[in-house]
Order: sequence, then structure tokens, then C-alpha cells
Amino acid sequence: MAPKYKRLLVLMLFIFIVPAQFLTAAGNHTISGWILNSATGQGIPLVRVTVDGILAVGTSPQGYFKLADVKTGAQIRFYRDGWLLAPNFITASDSQSNIIIIGHEKNEPFMQLSGGHSYSMALRNDGTVWSWGHNRFGQIGNDTVTESSPPAKASGLTGVAAISACFTQSAALKEDGTVWVWGRSIKKPEPVKDLADISVVAAGWSHMMALRCDGTVWGWGLNDAGQLGNGTDTQSATPAQVRNLNSVVAIAAARNHSIALKKDGTVWAWGANESGQLGIKSNGSNRPKQISSLEGIISIATSATHGVALKNDGTVWTWGDNSHGQLGDGTNVAPLSPVKALQLTEVTAISAGEKHTIALKKDGTVYAWGFNHDGQLGDGTIIESHVPIQVANLSAITAIAAGGNHNLAQSSNGVLWGWGANVNGQLGDGTTLNRSKPVMLQLDLK
Repeated sequence: MAPKYKRLLVLMLFIFIVPAQFLTAAGNHTISGWILNSATGQGIPLVRVTVDGILAVGTSPQGYFKLADVKTGAQIRFYRDGWLLAPNFITASDSQSNIIIIGHEKNEPFMQLSGGHSYSMALRNDGTVWSWGHNRFGQIGNDTVTESSPPAKASGLTGVAAISACFTQSAALKEDGTVWVWGRSIKKPEPVKDLADISVVAAGWSHMMALRCDGTVWGWGLNDAGQLGNGTDTQSATPAQVRNLNSVVAIAAARNHSIALKKDGTVWAWGANESGQLGIKSNGSNRPKQISSLEGIISIATSATHGVALKNDGTVWTWGDNSHGQLGDGTNVAPLSPVKALQLTEVTAISAGEKHTIALKKDGTVYAWGFNHDGQLGDGTIIESHVPIQVANLSAITAIAAGGNHNLAQSSNGVLWGWGANVNGQLGDGTTLNRSKPVMLQLDLK
């Protein structure tokens, strides 16, 4: 558990960095510190650190990081769940102390949002998990299989640092590095045995992936397409290590494939490839393969059939199925290699829905493209778009999450927004009406 510093600040931005005070070194610097939540004093995990645009390290589950041999003048950036933490960067320089503090404003209720196929999840600042929408398979985790329009609290789950929702199953990473799962007829969270020291967890449709602090990746569950990446197509009830993959800093999973981001900015994928979702020319792979044309990547996301990557220059790159323009390249033709989403720069976060994609820009606006039958593009229509278009009525957004055919966003003043499909109450607005523009959500968290 990270120490609570007396000089912890109550900050006026959703996320803010007190300029780092660095250790003095002759030419190069060793930079280390705790990244803390100013509301709770606890360490913030899953923060990725880049030095001059190159992924250098990720924080531990307790929020600790360390950089060695950083040159004077190097630009250091911090990312959480894909988005860039303010300010845009800090510069290495000689100084005296090495504490970095990141604060969530107290009126910002959620630390993370995650969209399942027809349900939504949110991680509160107090470490509890709340969900609403479809619950036939127990994916809400409240020991029932009853749909819930008001948010329901996951049973017996506290001290959570990160969450992941997918089709019919959910996962949570606790501050102690353990992983808890539910859904697929498990009605309340259960711990995963023989798995510890985890920094990231990703839920797929019928499998799970976990990233250890040592940079290795582990998977369990269904493996018919090689989505566990262990060189076989045999399912595994216990975590098995992905073959020939290390130095990983981020992972994502979907129906029957998985992807990983390495510290060097390269992206690797394995599993099924019927729609080109691996970004490689093959029929699929039961072990990781590099997407050769991607470099300088800092964040990844995936749906069942298409992938998304955020580059360190703020551009977005996509691959796989493009039948509804979800790649954002102006066509509905599947490419042979990743393509650049058009007219989109200064992006800080990405998320992939079933057949649409959303992105958060540095200025707090949100863009969407692809399928729009349920209003998931948020422009007031149900007309699909093959290029990114701005979501209506949203500003000062700090977090986004795409579900199957719906989306969530949180603004800096603590307001939660939802739009798109709502047949199972996954927007949490008290109705089952689809919304083609964002609506403000009044969630009753009791």
C-alpha cells in the first residue's frame, strides 16, 4: 500500500500532476515515486510512463514506478487507461525530491468505466464495483441473475483497483494484486487461484487474460481458437503463461482472440483471425504474432472483430472488420494492414465497441465512427459513419468506455453520460429507450 504523504493535495482538475521533483544525477537521472489518488491516499495502478514517446515502465498495483538513466530534458508522460494525464508532459531536470501526486477530484465518482455487451460497470473511488443492465449470466455480480436498471454493487468486493467487462463475464483487479471474476453463471465475485502480483486484467467472451508485474501474460478459459496464446487449442481452468511474450505493459481480450502492447511500443496478437482482427496475414495463431506495421503505440483496444491502437503522436490506427466503417478510414473495405483513422489528432483515449469505435481528444471532446443502428455514434441520428464524427453535447470529458452497442463517458464535474443501445437498461437512465445523443445519468449508488 502506498504511503500517505502529508503534503497530499486536494486538486482542482480530474487528474493533475504536481510537477515531479527529481533526484539529482550527473547528466542522467533515476526517477521514482508513488502515483497517488489524492482523495484516498492510495496508489494508482495501471499508469503507463513514456520517456520521449517510448513506453518505459508501468506502475505496480500499489502505484510505484522507477525510471533509470533518464536524460536531462527528456519528456515524460503518464497515461491511465489510455488517456494522457495532465499536464501534457513534464521535463526531467535537476532537483531534490521524487514524489508525483495525481488526484481525482472528490466529486468525480468513478475511477474507471467499462462496457460489457449489454451491461455497464463502474469502479468507484472507494474501491467498490457497480454494474447495471443485462444480468442473465450473473455478470453484474450481485448474487442474482436479474437485470438491474439502478446500479447494483458487486457482492463482497472491496479494495478494487481496476475492472474489465466483456460479453457475459466480468473481472476485477484488487489493490493486493489478486484477480476476482464473475459471470458465465457465477453470480458473485470469486478469486482466481494460483494468480498473484497482477497489474492488469482483461475479460474476453469466454476467456480471461492477466498481466503480471514482471511483464508476462497469463490466460485461462476457452481456447478453441488459441486465444490463450500458450501454443495449444486446449482450454485451461487455471492460468497458463502466454508463450514467448514478455515486457508487456497492456492487454486486451475479446471473443476469441487477445492482444498485448509491449514496452517497446509494438503490438502482438493471437487467437482467431477470421475478420483480420489479429492485424496479420494468417488464419489465426495459438501464440503471439507481431503486427508488423505498428510502432510507437501507447494504448490498445479490441472488439470481437476489429482492433484499435493509439500512437504516441495522438493518431489512431485500426485493423480488422470494416463492414460498417468502424476503422474510420473513409471506407467499408477491410484493409490488409492497420490504417489511420481520418481527421483525428490529439487523441488521449480509445475504446472499441462491437462494430463502432470511440475516441477522447485532449480538448475533452469525444468522436465516434462505425455502426449506428442504436445511436451509438451519439450524433442524433442512426446513420453509420465511415469517418470520425463528434459526439453531440459532450465537453470536458475525462473518461470513456464502449460497450457492445452503447457508450459511457464521465466529465470533469463528475457527471456520467450514456448513449446508444438501452434495451437491457445498460445506460442506467431508468428506461429501456435507445439514445442517439448522450443523456445525463442520475445513478442511485446505495
